[in-house]
Amino acid sequence: MTDPIGTMRAGFTGGMYPPPDNIPFDQRAAWQLDRSAKLGATCLQISDMPQAPEARQALRVGAEAAGIEIEGLARALFVPLGADPAGRVEELAHQLDYASQIGMTVVRHGWGRLTPQTSRFSPNGDVDAQKAHIVRCLQTAAPLAEAAKIPIAVENHCDFGAEELADMLSQVDSEWIGCALDTANSFTVFRDPNQEIPILAPLTLTTHIKDMRMIRNPLSWAIPQIPVGCRLGEGQVDLPRTIELLAAHSPKATGLHLIVEAGWEPEGCPEQVLPPLELRREILESGVAWLNQFIATH
Repeated sequence: MTDPIGTMRAGFTGGMYPPPDNIPFDQRAAWQLDRSAKLGATCLQISDMPQAPEARQALRVGAEAAGIEIEGLARALFVPLGADPAGRVEELAHQLDYASQIGMTVVRHGWGRLTPQTSRFSPNGDVDAQKAHIVRCLQTAAPLAEAAKIPIAVENHCDFGAEELADMLSQVDSEWIGCALDTANSFTVFRDPNQEIPILAPLTLTTHIKDMRMIRNPLSWAIPQIPVGCRLGEGQVDLPRTIELLAAHSPKATGLHLIVEAGWEPEGCPEQVLPPLELRREILESGVAWLNQFIATH
């Protein structure tokens, strides 16, 4: 039996590898695709969806020629708490249609907005309401994903613990809705990623492969240690074990996208050695090389 790890694809998230400012909007993804090919990547997550039909077609042709699979964002997946998910069905269907035109194999989004109010620590006591609302949004999206034949993956996006997200996904009960596993976001809800990754691996349709390490907090009055972004293999996330768990349990293990994302770089901390954008690019570039080496040895 073929080891799924040998079929996995390494790439980066384009949102953290921006093109030069002089690149027109509809060419941003094409620039990132070209850069991916030069770095030896075989997948790419784009954030900027080309609007012109000819730009989407050109991106598809370019990706096929380079042997790179593309994934993107389903920005209309979630509506604000209290709003009716049906109100954005047309917009979500439109986004899935664009994704299909480009040849995307998966799209993704996350509920959390990097605030306490959109996490399980909401001071408003609406955690259960958030969860029920997320399930409604996903139940509304599931038939659209099935019709488009494009899975939708939900990131553990600094919002809920792994068991909570797994419970929400189980309530949707659709093979077209799963998890976009971020390997280090558990730190943001005060959980150990290495304990949470096994819970989400069986639901994972795509990833953000991120590593973070603990440093002493330079703010003496705050929590004494904080996680900061680092190069793959230099942090607290057991990435070899993670990839092996994904190979064993992910329903999309064969050809799974291993998308490198940088964590929160220690800007302003004594640990900082490069300007933020330069450090982010270095983390992504070295991460693609690290993953390609890991894949090649299996």
